[in-house]
Amino acid sequence: MDATGTNQPPPQARPAPSAAAEPASRWHGRTLGGYWLFVTCAQLLRIVGVPGSWIGSWFISFPFLLFGGRFQYGSFAYWRRLRPDAGLIGLLWLMWRRYASFGRILCDRQLAFLDVKRFRFVCRDLAHDLTMRSVMSQHGAILLAAHVGNWELSGQHLHVLTGARLHMVMVRDDHPKVQAFVDQRMRPAGISVIDPRDGLGAAIGIYAALEAGDTVCMLGDRVIPGQPTITAQFLGAPAKFPMGPFHAAAITGRPIVASFLVKTGWRTYTLEVDEPYYIVLPKNRRERALVLEHAVQHWATRLEDRVRRYPLQWHNFYDFWR
Repeated sequence: MDATGTNQPPPQARPAPSAAAEPASRWHGRTLGGYWLFVTCAQLLRIVGVPGSWIGSWFISFPFLLFGGRFQYGSFAYWRRLRPDAGLIGLLWLMWRRYASFGRILCDRQLAFLDVKRFRFVCRDLAHDLTMRSVMSQHGAILLAAHVGNWELSGQHLHVLTGARLHMVMVRDDHPKVQAFVDQRMRPAGISVIDPRDGLGAAIGIYAALEAGDTVCMLGDRVIPGQPTITAQFLGAPAKFPMGPFHAAAITGRPIVASFLVKTGWRTYTLEVDEPYYIVLPKNRRERALVLEHAVQHWATRLEDRVRRYPLQWHNFYDFWR
């Protein structure tokens, strides 16, 4: 057992943390197509339901494949790492399937808020579920998530299960009308949003929420410009991960709870919640850096395991290693 509270061996390579992240993507956090397309699709979902969204996702995702999806959205680099022996036709088929998967995830989020009974949520392990409920409802925690499966629905489902106040750290840079639509119709009471682009304000909000015993949901697989990062090995190459969740856990003494909500059927989602673990920083500054690097590498290894198992459901559409 190491200082992070995990049983994972130390990583072979320990790159030094970088002071700030470089802009590594074209991702900007906005809904493509504008407000009226977004609202039209949202209203149509009331009629077509889950079967219609499944079929429609193939048609809607096809333009992304035709117009730059192979490179602008990083899919070519991604599938080259996961399927190095695949030919061009095979890669295009995988890209199309991944875009369609993302479309279904977005539709499911809206459909779940219209009627959550449309879907079945299954917990991987009841003992883990009970532990997670106790930690989140009594002491607060950092819920570490990723763009695997339906991460936003995951946070809201956990909020319902635990009754804990939840703060979601996410970029709010969408079209103002789209943002208002989402806030009013797709975000239940008891859940607030912290925008990480306001570095100081976000840090204060995160630490205040954790000190109050609330749960803070943070994404561990996307970096915005200006965020401190730590490099770890991921899918066979070094990649940058945000330092924020791990630094917040170390400073506040709150545990990290890794969570994934993956789609395992037309109407079924499986919730996977890991055992909580703590990051304890030693007094020696050099050892502190190693502990943080170890914690990030542990997360990168865990994320890689989920990505390899559900490769169509990792919805990060830019070159993650660039």
